[in-house]
Amino acid sequence: MEDSLSFRTILESNHFRVILNLPELDLEHESNLVLNIFPKECTFTAAPYHARIPLTHTVHPGKAFPEHIDYEKSTVSFRVPLADDVIPGGSEIPSYPYGFGRLYNGPLSLETSQELKVLPDPYKYSLPQRWEMMEEAENSDFHGEHYGMDYIQFAIDRLGLSLDSPSVSCQLTEDQSYRVRVILDEKIRNKETYTTGIEEHHQPLVLGLIDILLAVGYDRLTNSNELNEANSHINIHRISGTLGYFVEFNDVQQTLRSFYRRSCTYPYYRNKEIAMACVQGVINGLTSVDRKVWIQRQLMHAYEAFKTTECAVLNHYFVKDYVRYVELGLNEEILLKCIEDMRKILPDVHHTALGFSEEKLIQKLLQDIITQEESDFTDSDDYDTADSESDGSDSDNESSSSSAATVEDTNPSENVLEKLMNLKLSG
Repeated sequence: MEDSLSFRTILESNHFRVILNLPELDLEHESNLVLNIFPKECTFTAAPYHARIPLTHTVHPGKAFPEHIDYEKSTVSFRVPLADDVIPGGSEIPSYPYGFGRLYNGPLSLETSQELKVLPDPYKYSLPQRWEMMEEAENSDFHGEHYGMDYIQFAIDRLGLSLDSPSVSCQLTEDQSYRVRVILDEKIRNKETYTTGIEEHHQPLVLGLIDILLAVGYDRLTNSNELNEANSHINIHRISGTLGYFVEFNDVQQTLRSFYRRSCTYPYYRNKEIAMACVQGVINGLTSVDRKVWIQRQLMHAYEAFKTTECAVLNHYFVKDYVRYVELGLNEEILLKCIEDMRKILPDVHHTALGFSEEKLIQKLLQDIITQEESDFTDSDDYDTADSESDGSDSDNESSSSSAATVEDTNPSENVLEKLMNLKLSG
């Protein structure tokens, strides 16, 4: 084995970041990526590489697993915590846990973390602070005109979308099945990480899973059930509060309301009817016979959307851990209770205002459109009257035919006007 592995170490506030350059490894399929940690050095072994990495400060002995893999640069990053009595500079920066089950702490130790535009430094903020930041951003980012025009267009042609849920009986592809096996073997962790804990431990994990599934469902529904390399990673990242702001949810109502608000704020198509179709699709998938397979398929959709983008970090802090959780420790009792709650409260959530004053906005938009349509219709009627007076010598048959044609030609506009005048706000 080689002893000339290229690496670098970066001393942070309470840990080392160790970055290895591994161009000879197939990082997509390599499962033996483990850094062995000793008080003053680390060792790494994966054929053809072997390296001893000296450290300038004492660290906690143990093992470290990848926090980030950059497939394009062939680099792997590890986080190595300093010993408790070692604090560079004499003071420690407050650090809050984040990620799946709050398993992670400290800076996002990834070379691309600065590219994660939404919240690249979750360790600096407590859960209540992250929630407050998320809602403030939603209030600031909500675009009334975009939402209003999508509301009108949906009433006319459903934005050209089919709201039928994709089949829930799909199986994993051969490549996805292999990837799931690799993920399950990737970290040599005890199963207790995913299987133990009381209800208070599993509840936020299940709600976080539902939140991610809703975001994936939105992406599938608006992209014809296909992975869109241009926007799938953006859709899933921005719509999911779990992935966007590293928040946790207390109950199903809070989870659904967050999804409704974010799905009407960030993606290209913004409409509550789409949100409701996504919720119903997730309920169908979670109550299907092959529930676990269906969940894993959605998670692999997110994994594949993220893996070559700036969102790849989210695979390592959430998606892969959820793949393991679904396979090893998913609490079925809590999941079924959440599904029941989703069915019960969906109508209320759907008809409740989003909190953006969108009802007044839509009422004004509808009134403006109706007023404009009526004005155009009046102008057209005056023009037609003048024409009929000048053409009074036409035969009765021609007049009758022309009248019939005119009615037929104006029907589409009248139908649109009628739809707009009969629209009732859904929330």
